[in-house]
Amino acid sequence: MAKLAYVGMAVLLVAIGCHPRLNTRRMERQAAKNKNYQSSFHGLAVYDLATERYLVEYNSKKYFTPASNTKLFTFYAGLQLLGDSIPALYYLQRNDSLIIWGTGDPTQLHPALKNDAIITFLKQTQSNIYLSTTNFSDEPLGEGWAWNDYLYSYQPEKSALPLYGNCVRLVKNDTRVAINPRFFSSLFVPEKNMPTPIARGIADNCFRYNPASLKEEEIPFHVSAELIAQLLADTLKKPVHCVAVPLPENRQWQTLWGMPAESLYRLMLQESDNFLAEQTLLLCAGRLSEGNFTLRSDKVISYLLKNQLADLSDKPRWVDGSGLSRYNLFTPRSYVELLRKIYRQIATDSVGEQRLFSLLPQAGKSGTLRNIKVYPPSVYAKTGTLSNNHNLSGFLITRSGKRLIFSYMNNHFTIPTATIREEMGKILWQLYEQY
Repeated sequence: MAKLAYVGMAVLLVAIGCHPRLNTRRMERQAAKNKNYQSSFHGLAVYDLATERYLVEYNSKKYFTPASNTKLFTFYAGLQLLGDSIPALYYLQRNDSLIIWGTGDPTQLHPALKNDAIITFLKQTQSNIYLSTTNFSDEPLGEGWAWNDYLYSYQPEKSALPLYGNCVRLVKNDTRVAINPRFFSSLFVPEKNMPTPIARGIADNCFRYNPASLKEEEIPFHVSAELIAQLLADTLKKPVHCVAVPLPENRQWQTLWGMPAESLYRLMLQESDNFLAEQTLLLCAGRLSEGNFTLRSDKVISYLLKNQLADLSDKPRWVDGSGLSRYNLFTPRSYVELLRKIYRQIATDSVGEQRLFSLLPQAGKSGTLRNIKVYPPSVYAKTGTLSNNHNLSGFLITRSGKRLIFSYMNNHFTIPTATIREEMGKILWQLYEQY
């Protein structure tokens, strides 16, 4: 069977190579004949980096719901406003008191990143610790997010000083339930007749769970300054007090630096982590003097659209960092222009290009594309999926070695997403073989 599969693929590739090159007109004709495209909306922009011209523009100027393709814009924000390392904490020493402010750094005690720079720093101090969150002026949940998704691990609350990814993790071993962090153990109450494995109120941390259906769960907790202070105190084994002290106007606070920014970007892009994306925008906001360094996502978006992204041909409607919001609207052409900026900034040589591609999922190899076999293996791209929407934007190295930027966007379909991927794969293979 495997031999037949290889023969079938070889026949397909020969057939693709014999056809005229894919261009805008041929893409339009193929789409018009495609029964899977008849009742939905599709767009494709393909750009040749060497010749600096578009090879395909099919609905490239139309606006689409981008889903997690939005994270590419968040990545660009980080490249412009963050340095090589993440600011982990702002602090100010006043006599025997240490006042701290969060920067939005999401990596502290995060299970996948395991950064404890803040904990190590605070354990070493002999001062009384005071936590202030006055520099956070954003909403915990983003504009246009589904309100009843607050229980799901892909939608934790945003905050100034996240700990543990702002989630509680539960693992059931036989009849015993392990809760991490253990601080929350007293807040969990078993309830045998619950229809779902776990639940809590939208504005509290009273967790209920069904011991019979519970297996392994990750659920966001409701964030407050008091809760973060208690979590810190529980971890440090010493008191942490809450105060409402603003960041000094004279900028005399000091910065504790954390982990390399690329470690954050890689996990955000590879695994399409919504929480890391939202917090990245907050980190960027803390670097802007406009608005007194307050942590607020829309401040960053407005700044970039007026400055580094002012030359985009199609001005996006950009409202969050993750793409959870259906209010976001971008065109395929905007993604090509953004990726061209990113490529020129990072891929200044072959080493830089490898570095850039290593941050993105690779077809059949890594990240959200690790199990996708219908694309050429030289696709390095960000996926973006919401119900009835699936997009892919990134880079394709063709068989001849050309570097192409592409953005393939699909909205409002009711057929399986796997079918859409297959259709996308056919087009990407044509580009791979014909250019």
